[in-house]
Amino acid sequence: MKEEFLGNVSKGAPVVGGNFWLWLSSHDINWWVAVATLAYIGASFVFAWRKDRRAQRARESESGRG
Repeated sequence: MKEEFLGNVSKGAPVVGGNFWLWLSSHDINWWVAVATLAYIGASFVFAWRKDRRAQRARESESGRG
């Protein structure tokens, strides 16, 4: 059963990979700039949120010591 599944997956991989490459290459530069911008905004949000959490933990640990 497992061998059959792996065999079917390996037979379908070139088709899926080819379709993914066609989808990937069919987008123009504006689409890629939009994706990069969204990734940058998302990463900035995550880093700011993590920095705020670290600062909040530091304040909590300092207030607990005194």
